[in-house]
Amino acid sequence: MIMNFTTFAPLASGVAWKTTYLAIVYRTFKDKMPGMPLAALCLNFAWEITYSVIYPPASSVILNIINAVWMVLDVLIVIGTLLYGSKDFQQRFGINHNIFYMIFAMGIIASFGIMLSGPSFFDSMTIFHHDSFEVAKFIALVQNLVMSILFVSQFYSRKKVSNPIAGQSFIIAFFKWVGTPMTVGLLQTMSDPTGFIGVIVGLTFVCDTWYMIVIYQEIKSQKLSPLKRI
Repeated sequence: MIMNFTTFAPLASGVAWKTTYLAIVYRTFKDKMPGMPLAALCLNFAWEITYSVIYPPASSVILNIINAVWMVLDVLIVIGTLLYGSKDFQQRFGINHNIFYMIFAMGIIASFGIMLSGPSFFDSMTIFHHDSFEVAKFIALVQNLVMSILFVSQFYSRKKVSNPIAGQSFIIAFFKWVGTPMTVGLLQTMSDPTGFIGVIVGLTFVCDTWYMIVIYQEIKSQKLSPLKRI
């Protein structure tokens, strides 16, 4: 049973996150509104390039393919964010386009700094077995918690000034929920005797469930179908 789940979880997570990314790309360009919070995008983009190109997983061709596809989809999300993010930040925070692009650049630089230095910093810890991709998986779980918090925050900040479901859909929320806390998050929790990963994954589960509920309710309140709105 554990062996089956060990094999299934990364594949299910990969499919779920690909679906999430595709839905984000679709809604970003359809609604002309970034689907992914800016800080989350910077971290994701840096993670996928770093662990697809610089520190790729040596033990799995499948993981290499999954990471490469994520990277390509993230490029599309970056393009959409650069096109429409300035207007979003102006509405929500009163930030002009020059400051928006400066924030984006700083976010990318900081995110690459975290991803590139992470393997060296964590390498001495025996739990990671001197494997940079084991470090990558840990960083991804922490990063996913940050992302889940940011999606909830983005919903409420947009609700004050514009349409909170612009760039969003229940499909995005559901598959994001499946992609981490219900698959690889559970797998990593099972392998951590300290319980620390369980706390990270548990908090991610709470935030992702919260996000699914508010998105579902908002879509219904606008007399749309949560399941048909891709």
